[in-house]
Amino acid sequence: MSASALSRVEVVLVAWNSARDLPRALASIPAGVRATVVDNGSVDGSAAVAGTAGARVVALEANAGFGPASNLGAVSSRAETVLFLNPDAALVDGERCLEELLGALDADPAVAAAAPRLVGEGQETFQLRRLPTLGALLREAFLVNRLWPENAGLRAERYLDAPRDAPFDVEQPAAAALLVRRAAFVELGGFDPAFHPAWYEDVDLCARFLEAGWRIRYVPGARVEHRGGAALHRLAYRDFLPLFTRNLFRYLKRHATAGVRAGARAAVLAGTLLRLALLLVTKGDHEKGDAAAAYARVARGLVGLGWKTALDTTVRA
Repeated sequence: MSASALSRVEVVLVAWNSARDLPRALASIPAGVRATVVDNGSVDGSAAVAGTAGARVVALEANAGFGPASNLGAVSSRAETVLFLNPDAALVDGERCLEELLGALDADPAVAAAAPRLVGEGQETFQLRRLPTLGALLREAFLVNRLWPENAGLRAERYLDAPRDAPFDVEQPAAAALLVRRAAFVELGGFDPAFHPAWYEDVDLCARFLEAGWRIRYVPGARVEHRGGAALHRLAYRDFLPLFTRNLFRYLKRHATAGVRAGARAAVLAGTLLRLALLLVTKGDHEKGDAAAAYARVARGLVGLGWKTALDTTVRA
């Protein structure tokens, strides 16, 4: 990449006890591209690791959440574009990756963001999605996707019916690796801090990009390895699931009709009670006590009694 191209990008990583992952992520960034690590009050030395690797470090005393920390890195950047990169991700052939992403923005001024192809176990299903719909929530709530993983609805929702080797427009790529025009990002106010501490802030950003007339492009010529779930693995399920569900309904409150919100609440509550009942006869993906506490907290939140977790205060949505 030319010096001028290198200066067009700044990579922003948000760390939360990410000392194990940061060296690989930072080493994948081409020399000459500025990297900023915003450390969310880590206690494992993440800030020191990032500094040793040559990144600019913004150290926060407490966990501000993914969105606010990302905003700090983006707003303080001097670059034309910002690549948000998870610490558990690494660019594959970093120079080509950035060239491909920048090329997608240069080819069309209406493109606000470009997503590389995430590679790794489960990434094809995880990365690309359409914005949430009632149909998608119903399939998930009533275990359709679990029992029939090749159902047509899921394939369409996750773009699994589209060739993945050619670029195309998408509604909601995961922000594990996402290049954005900094001016467009700042114009929309960045990630909304209401989605604290994480989850659905990237969905909300994509929805606002599209509502403002921007486009989002999937660029498979750019590749990023992504392990995925690093933050989730550090949380008890009883803390993750209520936060995830609460933020889903915060998203729906802003982007869905009253009828869709009511249908979604009824479906997710029924699905939660179904999963709680199934714990009596089946072994799920999580330890039974942890799963039971998670479902109970979600049901409590859905009926208006607040969303209580160890990472957040009890709030009403």
